[in-house]
Amino acid sequence: MSFKKLDIDEKIILRNRIPLLIKDQNWIRLFGSTRDKNIQNARNELIELLEEEKKLKRKRIILEKEKKNAIKMILDISDAINNEQKIETVELLDEYKKEIEYINEELDEIIFQIETIPQKINQSNFNLLKATVYVGYKELKDRERRLNETIDELDKLRKRLKYLINERYDCEELIDSTYSFLHDMLGSEEMEKLDEKIL
Repeated sequence: MSFKKLDIDEKIILRNRIPLLIKDQNWIRLFGSTRDKNIQNARNELIELLEEEKKLKRKRIILEKEKKNAIKMILDISDAINNEQKIETVELLDEYKKEIEYINEELDEIIFQIETIPQKINQSNFNLLKATVYVGYKELKDRERRLNETIDELDKLRKRLKYLINERYDCEELIDSTYSFLHDMLGSEEMEKLDEKIL
C-alpha cells in the first residue's frame, strides 16, 4: 500500500491544529533527515509553495508602491494641466493611466494567487502528513521487530549470565571444598610444598 492510498480525513489538519510540519520541531527531529522519497518530495513541494507565497506577497507590495507612485504622478500631471496649462503633459498622463491599468491587472492576478495558495499549502502539508504517517508506521513496525529481537537477545544473555554465575559459584564451592579436604588430609606444611610445585 502506498502513502497516497492512506485513508486519512483531511479535516484532521483543522481539527487537531496540525502546524506546517516542516516548521514543527518534533517533525524535524523525527523525519527531517529521512531519505524517504515521498517525504522528500512532499516537503520540497511545501517549501516551494511557501517560497511562492513569499514572492507573491513581496511582488504585491512592490506593485502597490508602483501604483501609489503612478497615482501621485497622475495627480501631479493633472494639477499641472489644470492649473499651469501644461497641455504637453497629457500624453504622459495617458502613459501613467495605462501603467495603472497594467498594475491593476497584475495585482488582481497576484491577489487571486495569494488567496488560493493557502489551500495549496494546506493540501501539500496534508500530503506530507500522509507520507509521514506511512513512513512512521513502517518505522514503528521495524523498531518493534528490532525491539523484540533485542528483548529475545537480552533474555538469552540473562539465561547465559545466570548459568555462568551458577557455574562460577559451583566452581568456587568445589575449589574451596577440594582445597579444604586436601588441607585437612595433608596439613598446611605439605600443602604449601605441593602448592609451590603444582600451582
